[in-house]
Parts: sequence; C-alpha cells; structure tokens
Amino acid sequence: MRRLRVLFTPFGSEGDVNPLIWIAEGMAARGHDIVFIITPHYQRLIDKKGFTAVPIGTEEQFLAFARNPKAWDTRHGPRTVIKGMVDTIPEAVAAFERAGEGFDLAILSTLGVAIGSLAEAKGIPRIMVHMQPVCVRSIHDFPLFMTSMGLLQRTPLWFKRAFFWLVDRLIWIVAERPLNRLRLHLGLPPWRSFYDEGLHGGIGGIAMFPDWFASPQPDWPAGVRTSSFPVTLDPQPLPPDLDSFLSSGEPPIIWTHGSANFDIEHFQSCAIRATREVGRRCLLVSLDRPKIVLPPGTFHYPHVRFEDIFPRCLAVVHHGGIGTTSKAIAAGIPQLIIPKSHDQPDNAQRITRLGLGKMLTYRHLDTPHLARTLRELIDSDTIRTACQSYSGRVGGETAKSELIDWIERQVERFYTP
Repeated sequence: MRRLRVLFTPFGSEGDVNPLIWIAEGMAARGHDIVFIITPHYQRLIDKKGFTAVPIGTEEQFLAFARNPKAWDTRHGPRTVIKGMVDTIPEAVAAFERAGEGFDLAILSTLGVAIGSLAEAKGIPRIMVHMQPVCVRSIHDFPLFMTSMGLLQRTPLWFKRAFFWLVDRLIWIVAERPLNRLRLHLGLPPWRSFYDEGLHGGIGGIAMFPDWFASPQPDWPAGVRTSSFPVTLDPQPLPPDLDSFLSSGEPPIIWTHGSANFDIEHFQSCAIRATREVGRRCLLVSLDRPKIVLPPGTFHYPHVRFEDIFPRCLAVVHHGGIGTTSKAIAAGIPQLIIPKSHDQPDNAQRITRLGLGKMLTYRHLDTPHLARTLRELIDSDTIRTACQSYSGRVGGETAKSELIDWIERQVERFYTP
C-alpha cells in the first residue's frame, strides 16, 4: 500500500477523540502521514502522540458550549449539539484550508460532516466512524433514546420506521439545511437524506463497537462494518498522589460524569453521600474541583486515563458515554450508569442486558435508590463474573490491524480505475 496522507476530524468529547487516535496510531505504524483537525481543548492528546494538529475554534468556544446545560439536557441535548456543530462550519472551512493539500483520505467522527463535504469537493474519499449504536439505527434493534421511552422499543416496525422519519424532520434537519447551503457553495449536490448521505456517505463506515454489544442489522446502511472497542491495552504509571490514595486502602468506587460535562456539583454531592452509605472509599474524576469539602476516604483527580485507573477500582459510576463504558468493560469492573441524554440511555441498557452492570434514572440520583442500587451492584457475584468474562474481548492489536487492512482496501478500491 502506498503512503497515504490522512485527515482525521473528531467532533465531540474525549470519547469521540480517542477512537480516532486509536485508528491513527495503527495507520502511522504503517507509515501513513497523519493530520488532525481538533479543538484546542483536546489538542494535548494529539500533540502527545506526535501527530500534526490543526486547531478548529478556540478553547473558550469549546468550554462555553460544554458548560451550556442544554447540551446535556434529556430533551434538548441532541438539537443543541447538532446546532453547535453547525455553528462551527466557518471554523471548519478555515481549519480545512490551513490543513493544506494532498490528502488521500478523510476519517471523520459522526458529526465531522462539514469537513466531509469540504473533502468531497476536493475529490478526497471519506470514511465515517460511529462510536455508538444509536448512530447506526435500526428498527430491529431499536435504541433507547431516553430512559422514559422504553415503550417505543415494543411498538410495531412500521411505527419505529415512522419515528425515525420524524427524527430526521425534527432533529437532523437542524444540520441538513445549513450543510446543503455549504454543499451548494462548493458545487456539490444537496443531500436528500442527512442520515443516509451525510452520516453514512463516503466509501464506508465503521461502527466502533463489537457485534456482541450491538449486532449488525439488515437495515443498517450499506458499507458499515463493526470493529472492536478502541481501547489501548498498555498500562501507564499513575501520578504519585493518585497512586498513593489507591494504595492506602481498599479499591474505591470511582465516579465520573463525562470529560466534557461540567455540570457535576449535584452528581458529586450524591456520589460522596452514597459511597459513604455503602461503606466504601470514593474517587471523583472531573476537570473542575468539587466545591464541597471532601470527607476522609474521598479523593479528587482532574483527569486520568481510565485504562490505567479502572483496574484498580471496585466499580465505576458514570453517565454512560461510550468511551467510559468500553473502558470499564475492558477493566472487568461493574458499572452503575446514570444516563442523561444522547447515546447514554442506550449504552446503559446494553450494559444491563449483558449483565455487566445496572442503570439508574437520573431522577433517582438524589434518593435512597442510589445507595441501594450501588450496594446491589458491588455485592453481585453474578455481575462481577460477567464483567471478568467480557474483559478479554475488548481492544487488542489484532483488531486494530484488521481494521487498518479494511481501511486500506477501501482506499485502494476508490483510486483503482
């Protein structure tokens, strides 16, 4: 395979960035040239790997968006995030111009569609990478969009099909119209279906999760293939103060509410109280320091690789982001998921179906249900056994190598007359 110049563009939280880094590492190992268009908030992750980084937007813009409560709201979150992507179209155009010429391939996360259109106008093929099953929807494996919408999963197929049609008209339309204006400016035909042509266009799609988490369905878009969860299995030393806390007592319960979610004060207060009620130590992970005084047996750390910390914890309580979910599976520890919006309820339901943890609705966060469910989780031998059985089925260099083989074949087919 000739040397490729590959443009990666993640859009979202750290759970959207790390999978593209995982792919990029595999491609760089084969001699391909890697460039990232990335928010300055996560540029440190790219710089650490030695890849070229082209910033899009500013740190202040990212933080202002991440601190917007509507971005995490159960009902308004999806439209807010999509509008946030639309608002960055001018920055995407500028970043794409700064990235330079000569790209052979663009690899984009779900909402990297503006860069996808810019690449298409230059004749550059694109591959879409979807981290969550909700992004590869199916009437046969109907996602749980909200914890209160479980009834929809039991409706007839025609109703589910109609529901997706409604989603396209009410949610995706927020992106479809401005992106089609961009495409018109670029001399490209408009997308008739944002879902089919925008999210799933290009020379192929990667569902970045294994078949046992969400199996391929007959109504998936053509050209989509599953992969392993993109977890890197190379433990790194922990910072001394964090390692000291872990070594000073029993494994703690770790609580995290997402790398881009700053609305955590209530979550952490409930975490401290529930952990104390079950008689365990507590580890809080969040960029912002807790505003309350931490009691004995509780420790806070701003950021740490979950691959390194999870194996030393008793259990994890989190929001249900796919990155956190997959790394907990790899570590073989039980999960209590308290989802709010986006893909989180669906990920949580899949974890409970696999027997790897429990789900609690957000309205039960500040109730006795939290401590009771947490105690049931850590006392369950059945859940712990299931967690251990699945831990060896995540990540690995073989899965990465097979995925890079597939990417190279797709590119070769595109450029072969």
